[in-house]
Amino acid sequence: MVVEPPMVDFGAVPPGARKSTTFTLRNPTGSPLKIIDAKPSCKCTDITPLKGVTIPAGGSVELQATLAVPRTPGKKDAKVMIVVEQYGMTVAQMEATATLPIMASPEYVEALKGVASGTFTLASGDGAPFSVIGSWGLPITEAQPGAKASHVMTWTTAGVNGPLPQWVVVATDRADAPLVALRIRHESTGTLFDKDAREARQWFFADPLVVAGRMDRGTKQQLELDLESTNPAARRIPVREGWNAVTGATCVLGGFVCTLAESKLDGDFVRVKIDFMVDKAPSGLSVVPVTITTATGSGVIPVAVLVP
Repeated sequence: MVVEPPMVDFGAVPPGARKSTTFTLRNPTGSPLKIIDAKPSCKCTDITPLKGVTIPAGGSVELQATLAVPRTPGKKDAKVMIVVEQYGMTVAQMEATATLPIMASPEYVEALKGVASGTFTLASGDGAPFSVIGSWGLPITEAQPGAKASHVMTWTTAGVNGPLPQWVVVATDRADAPLVALRIRHESTGTLFDKDAREARQWFFADPLVVAGRMDRGTKQQLELDLESTNPAARRIPVREGWNAVTGATCVLGGFVCTLAESKLDGDFVRVKIDFMVDKAPSGLSVVPVTITTATGSGVIPVAVLVP
């Protein structure tokens, strides 16, 4: 079977976008081809069901696929594996880069294997100058601060007590890119972060950071986040009843108010919306810990917001 096109590159897209495309699965042989199964490589991808579909000799069928791009900057790729009777597997591929007007290079803070310091560059895609006005997560310095199109930032883990956070967040004075987030790669982050608690409650945050952006005092915004099951059927572990029943959303940092607006079950995901309000918060960058609670336990997700 031939996949046309074999790869779709959506290019630069806004964080949190959903991008759809159509692949043509063509049978170039003289005999019918039966699709045994078609599955995406990750839960970020939705596809039309094709299991059991037979493509006649010389014929074709369409595969519609939608890629959910992460809400934080960086590259995302996904594959759809199509298994054909007697012929094995073929693959349809998609990729996109969640892009802000200001991007970090590299996209991660690499603190693995004892690395305790390093640098990253923030640069505007259009060459317009901007200033760095704050940061959170790790101690960060800039040798020559000021308004320019590119900034070299030095980070260190020195002085950080306890486990490292999952993210570094940098605030800028650019209106269309007030916050830039970089994931921290370390032995205690990623899948190991909050490991015991997430296994016990049987869910985790699909994107473990919410970027609210710039918000004035007295304003409210509805933020979206996803809870994902840690217990797919293949693990053969009893499912805890109520893992997907969201009962509340709270934040205890002074000056901010958040409440649960809505939650909907979507397969192995729970799509959650929270109403987030800036009340009497101080000016500058704040990272607000928001607690999401279900019937099986609670988890904390940071919400990054810049208050002018």
